[in-house]
Amino acid sequence: MKKRIAMLLVAAMSVGLVACGNSNNTSSTAASGSSKSASSASSAASSASSASSSGSEAKSTSTPKADGETPKIAFVGKVEGQAWWDHVQDSVNEWAEDTGVEVTYQAPAEVDAAAQVQIMTDLVNQGEIDALLFSPNDPDACEAICKEAMDKGIIVIATEASGMTNVDYDIEAFDESGLGAFLMDELAAQMGEEGEYVTMVGSLTMESQNNWADAAIAQQEKEYPNMKYLDERVVDDSDADIAYNKTKELIQKYPDLKGILGTGSFDAPGAARAIQEMGLTGQVFAISVAMPSEVADYINDGTLQSVALWDAGVTAKAMCNLAVKMFSGEEIGATVDLGVDGYDACAVDGTLVIGDGQIAITKDNIDEWLEVGI
Repeated sequence: MKKRIAMLLVAAMSVGLVACGNSNNTSSTAASGSSKSASSASSAASSASSASSSGSEAKSTSTPKADGETPKIAFVGKVEGQAWWDHVQDSVNEWAEDTGVEVTYQAPAEVDAAAQVQIMTDLVNQGEIDALLFSPNDPDACEAICKEAMDKGIIVIATEASGMTNVDYDIEAFDESGLGAFLMDELAAQMGEEGEYVTMVGSLTMESQNNWADAAIAQQEKEYPNMKYLDERVVDDSDADIAYNKTKELIQKYPDLKGILGTGSFDAPGAARAIQEMGLTGQVFAISVAMPSEVADYINDGTLQSVALWDAGVTAKAMCNLAVKMFSGEEIGATVDLGVDGYDACAVDGTLVIGDGQIAITKDNIDEWLEVGI
């Protein structure tokens, strides 16, 4: 489970959210970091390897807290000055203002694992925080400092780090089956729950994208008997131009084609371009995970009805709420309500907390995302 969650987020964020970093050459920063960050953190990762080999099974422990006492939280993002993570920072600050809980937000100036680890190290060594929340540029490089934090009784909560050992919890926005079913529900509504459709992925070797597609097909078979899967897994090599050309070929090959369900961020933009050029808006429908800025024109003119995404700012608020629960001594059971939309009935599997945080970007809400530059 943890391996698959990690792969799905890396696949989606490193490929699916590449547009997040275009303005400052930090593409892929929303989740997986960069080769530079991996190499610059080699020494940290090496020390983390030995630290994590023994694991850190126990949760962080500290002395009981007085009624009304609140934790001092540090939140470390992946990078500063990038729209996706600036939105996270704004969300954390908003949460702090709403709750009155003290939160310090920091992030490295570049997507650099070593710089991020140094920020975390300084925070832990200063001895002034009760909870360390973060999204790692390199999970392995963070293991050692997270173990040190836990040994000192600091609560450690991550996101996009489901394979990490030395965390109390890792919160993920969704699982593979949930996102696949969500994509199918959206497409089915657009198609009137009937007609032929195909699936599109970046590559047949991208496990997460193919798992999402499989889950979508399973949802169709279960819920939408009047829809027909054409049993063709289309590959666009994570390239919008290829998605565009493949869509034109598909429409010519299948005259009754009504839907294209993509799982990579280039699928819907490329398909929409073809649908628009061929004058088939309202007759052929497409959906995928996508950045609002990449599909805004198609959403606003009706070529696309919706695309899928998740709100990392809401995930950050869920992390903060979990930290407060742990700080107050609340026991975390098999499910947990983290007090924000999509995270009010999270499944808990060991250290993994899985939300239902996928959302539809539509004409009604896309401007909200464009305003924050996403």
